[in-house]
Amino acid sequence: MIGKVIYNLLSTDATLTALVPATKIFPYVLNENTDLPAIVYGISEVLPEYTKDGWALDGIDFTVVSISPSYSDLQDISMAVRRAIEMEVGTVGDITIQHIHMTGMSETFLQDVNVFTNEMSFNVNVINY
Repeated sequence: MIGKVIYNLLSTDATLTALVPATKIFPYVLNENTDLPAIVYGISEVLPEYTKDGWALDGIDFTVVSISPSYSDLQDISMAVRRAIEMEVGTVGDITIQHIHMTGMSETFLQDVNVFTNEMSFNVNVINY
């Protein structure tokens, strides 16, 4: 479903994969012993919409978290993530998406593991699977 689209957009963007190889982009959980930087993405909410004729589309909220020990590198990765995803429209595989837009962003420093994180929230409408 939409996870395939997110992975495809992230893992095929040359600017982003020059900073974070596709082998370091994961759904939901960072693989153990993964060298940083890395990216984790996940779906946070699916809101289906219906018309009198039945299902019309799904409004999907998802997040992309970039993780890096370097704040400067994190900034470059975060911008590349945004450029790879935001305003994307069309068909990826057999899934048709309307434009993706960012709905929020936050950054943190995880002192116990000495890394910076950037979490971006996005919304997309999917009109067929």
